[in-house]
Amino acid sequence: MPGSSDAPVSDGRLEALYRNSYKAVFGYVLRRADCDLESVRDLVAEVFVVALRRQHAIPPPPQDQAWLYGVARRVLLDHRRRHSRRIRLESRLRAQAVFSEAGGGEDEPSLLRVRAAVQQLRPADRETLQLVAWDGLSHAEAAQVLGCTPNAVALRIHKAKARLRDILSPPAVKMPDPGPGLIHAQPRSSRSRI
Repeated sequence: MPGSSDAPVSDGRLEALYRNSYKAVFGYVLRRADCDLESVRDLVAEVFVVALRRQHAIPPPPQDQAWLYGVARRVLLDHRRRHSRRIRLESRLRAQAVFSEAGGGEDEPSLLRVRAAVQQLRPADRETLQLVAWDGLSHAEAAQVLGCTPNAVALRIHKAKARLRDILSPPAVKMPDPGPGLIHAQPRSSRSRI
């Protein structure tokens, strides 16, 4: 039976699906992708490549267009993940290049100390701090890169700064315990004279 989940879609049906759905899928991707038209075209082409590969899974009309929207949604999610990974990698590479150009910080012990302290942060807090403090991104931009909310970025920054303060602050000087044999002097009040 044509359209059943185990029978491939006929070439004519796949071609008709492409002709009837291309504009709708293109509009769906265009409204949701933050990229240029050429990239949108590539993403739409990827949707139809998936349809070609998975033609046995395409439901009969009218569900076939909704199925394409589901494929387009997953293609967009994959694109965003790849884009976020690329941004994070570029950010790390830029930070390393700047650090290398500055002489690697070997001349400055305090820079080495800060770098070691940053490495002790949780990976998510470290990445967030680097995006905001080193790369100059706003909380909203960092949230977009990391795939979280601006509030989560603010919280991570707060935690990272607090942890860095703890790591970098000198240890508190502990006063020696006077021991049990020491009698504490009581202040004299003017009324206690006899």
